Amino acid sequence: MRRPLAASALSTLALYFRCVVGDVSCASGGVAIVVSPSTVVVAVGGSFTPQASWCRGGRFDVVSPQWSPGSAADADIISVDRQTGRITGKRAGRATVIATYEGAEGARVSVTVE
Repeated sequence: MRRPLAASALSTLALYFRCVVGDVSCASGGVAIVVSPSTVVVAVGGSFTPQASWCRGGRFDVVSPQWSPGSAADADIISVDRQTGRITGKRAGRATVIATYEGAEGARVSVTVE
């Protein structure tokens, strides 16, 4: 079955701009951290700052989580400002950044440095 081009494009964009832990609707009161975008490409020396939202009480609020590289090896490829989330490319490669807020960890940003 072929999906219309617009539906396919919207599905792709939704995957690109969202990384969710928990219930994305937030209506059931579930715990969720949403990071946008979930995939980033930066140049060596270039920077980008993702945004984060937190689901609590059935609504999303913009928050300032703690940000960290996914692993020690990721810190060789990128630097991450723990407070702002600003990601700066150090050398070519792929890395992961993790957002943690009020004990919930798991919202991830995949970073490619070119």
